[in-house]
Amino acid sequence: MSLKYLHINEKHHKKQLIISHQQVAILKNFLMELVNDEVLVINTNLGIEIYYESTYDCTQMIKDTFAIVACKNCKTEDKYRFFAFQNEREIQRFMDASMQKLAKMPLFSSYTKSMLGQLGTQFETNKKLIGRLLEIWHEFSKDRQLKETNLQRIQDFRNDLQTIYIENVENDVLKELIIEVLDKKHVN
Repeated sequence: MSLKYLHINEKHHKKQLIISHQQVAILKNFLMELVNDEVLVINTNLGIEIYYESTYDCTQMIKDTFAIVACKNCKTEDKYRFFAFQNEREIQRFMDASMQKLAKMPLFSSYTKSMLGQLGTQFETNKKLIGRLLEIWHEFSKDRQLKETNLQRIQDFRNDLQTIYIENVENDVLKELIIEVLDKKHVN
């Protein structure tokens, strides 16, 4: 199964969430039943990010579900933009471009704080997906040649995401080993 990602944002951006937290819960629960696996839904002022693993492209079903939850009396294609990515390489390219732009903006801190909070609360039901996202973030921050981007902000975000992952490791011995390896990695 490959990692898939659907990004939804409004055509006429407003500085508010596209759907409420209650609607996110409804959307996530329905999509988990549909995909029959983990579904990660991140809802920020920049849009909705939906991650899932599947051998099938569920984009149209997710769009239809989103339309029912978010926009009962409108055509979603008129009001929203949808960006669908079917594998990690496509997701990586989109995240690279998005983070390069976002890291230059003042709202980067509030975006990352919101995203990290949602990742923390959804960790128990999305360990596998968050682990895969951590790998993508690691690749992004590892070998970027960003000229006009504050790379430290992106590194800090990746480190915070990594911390969420480590804090939720249940095996204390494994947790200590991970922390020790990361400490040695940064010592040189």
